[in-house]
Amino acid sequence: MERYRHLSTREYILLLLKREGELSTKDLQNRLELTKVAVSRQMIYLEKDGFVVCRVGRQKAGRPMHYYSLTQQGNEQFPNDYGQLAVDLMEHIVLADGEDRVDQFFARQQEKIIQKYEGQMEGKTLSEKVAEMARIQDDNGFMARWEQVSDEEYVITQYNCPYFKVADRYQMICARELACYRELLQTSVERTECVAIGGKRCVYQIRATQS
Repeated sequence: MERYRHLSTREYILLLLKREGELSTKDLQNRLELTKVAVSRQMIYLEKDGFVVCRVGRQKAGRPMHYYSLTQQGNEQFPNDYGQLAVDLMEHIVLADGEDRVDQFFARQQEKIIQKYEGQMEGKTLSEKVAEMARIQDDNGFMARWEQVSDEEYVITQYNCPYFKVADRYQMICARELACYRELLQTSVERTECVAIGGKRCVYQIRATQS
């Protein structure tokens, strides 16, 4: 939790739920290093304010466990730069010039992103590139982190989508993001989970390619 010392307990709980999807009272106790009473008090207020929803799950033994996840209002507390106004603008472009013009716009944005960051990838090993890519995405509001699965395989997980309202309507932006990954990392990249098509997060599987 050291990295998040600047956050209040309330903010840190929302962050944990954003990353994990759902956590039990016991999970939150362990993460927050608080008593059950203290955690329950926090969750009562968050549920009352409409940021979290609670479900009761059965355990193999013992009392039922409470599990918490974010509501739509809770999700909206995280970076979301492209709102309804952007969607309305895209729809205006489609009506005037067709959907291809929107894809052309996303293509230009893709080129700008590649030009901005390709220099930061030069001379790096694949693991260094993956770490840098995760840092870039995290800085841009995607709440990204990476892990090494094996000697030649890595995963970057994005827990937030700043473009969700646009991506929900125009999934071509997701295709452009995948293309950026491939271009900047210069290796095999597949997206195995996507928020825009019902996933809880966006997951990129990265494999070293034979030179």
